Amino acid sequence: MGSVNIVLANGQLGGTIQTNDGIVGMVLTGKTETGYVVGTPILVTSMTAVADAGITKVENGFAYKNLVEFYNQAGSGAQLFLMLVPNTMTVADMADNTNANGVKKLLDYAGGKIKVVGLMSDDVAIAAGGGVITVTNGLNEDVYIAASNMAVTAEQYFYNHKPLRVIIGGTSYSGVAADLQDMRAGTTNNRTAILIGDTKGGAGACLGMAMGVVASVPVQRKISRVRSGALKNNAAYLGTGTYESLAGTSTVIASLGYITFTTYANTSGYFFSGDPMCAATTDDYSMLARGRVIDKAHILAYTTFVQVVDDEVPVNTDGTLDAGFCKWLSQQIVNQINNTMTANKEISNISCYIDPAQNILSTNLLNVVLSITPVGYATDIVVSLGFSNPAL
Repeated sequence: MGSVNIVLANGQLGGTIQTNDGIVGMVLTGKTETGYVVGTPILVTSMTAVADAGITKVENGFAYKNLVEFYNQAGSGAQLFLMLVPNTMTVADMADNTNANGVKKLLDYAGGKIKVVGLMSDDVAIAAGGGVITVTNGLNEDVYIAASNMAVTAEQYFYNHKPLRVIIGGTSYSGVAADLQDMRAGTTNNRTAILIGDTKGGAGACLGMAMGVVASVPVQRKISRVRSGALKNNAAYLGTGTYESLAGTSTVIASLGYITFTTYANTSGYFFSGDPMCAATTDDYSMLARGRVIDKAHILAYTTFVQVVDDEVPVNTDGTLDAGFCKWLSQQIVNQINNTMTANKEISNISCYIDPAQNILSTNLLNVVLSITPVGYATDIVVSLGFSNPAL
């Protein structure tokens, strides 16, 4: 008896890979409560979830403030991987790649989901616990050490195909901008940024608010974008002084490569001054947004090309690659990034070239050149304004 068999084909529609770009993490100074033990990484999605985890304003006011500001910016539902650490752990220790109880613990718990992580110490609590806070170059010196440590830690995760960017709260700011180390000179740490400024006077920084903005915008968007609207805070401080009482200070801070506050004439509210990393402006990844874009492309490229590892590859009689195969494989990643990033205006263009002249029989090595054209930014706008006489 004859029959007809139907087999469903799959994988024909070019489905896009989901990268969960807005998932962030924070490591903050805290203490054990009835329902929460310091050093425990958790995932929260709202202030209700924070309360359910046993973290309260009474016992953990420093962390609680940053969590409230995070959800004020990001909105309820935003995924935040969180870990509080004891006041015996400095921010430099948090960032140390050899410290199993620092940021590595949170990153490993998240399993590569964290795209941007924030670190900040409560310097007041550390000092109260017997620690020593030394202000050097205008900040708690541990902040600078933490930035260097995170360069090592982030690089390790990059090589494990779990790329991430970092924001460190610049605590114990002295109030003298000229004292700050110039992060755009002599540094190449394009995976780490330092934030100066808070929503209240004191030794802290508004890390929670900054991370909330990161979690709420697409990868190509600068956290300083004016059209996104003013930040949710009603007051801004640079150390113990108000933003308004320190006229011009934020401009100096920003020029030295730090994220801080700014305002614009005839526009209400506070904004971030930019998203600089601790790197020279000539570095391709000297902006957080550019780093987030390349990290997303990294994940897409790895996820696409890992499927080809140890697969059979057609070659010509001289051992070089079949040109048709090169074109096909190039199109796979181009389609993936176009569908995932170009279509969403996260980048301007993508191209991929695989040289068919490679002798893969001799090397078992496949070289791929993947080039991305990012979006541009209208950072400095010059308007020529004047009168005109149509009769002339």
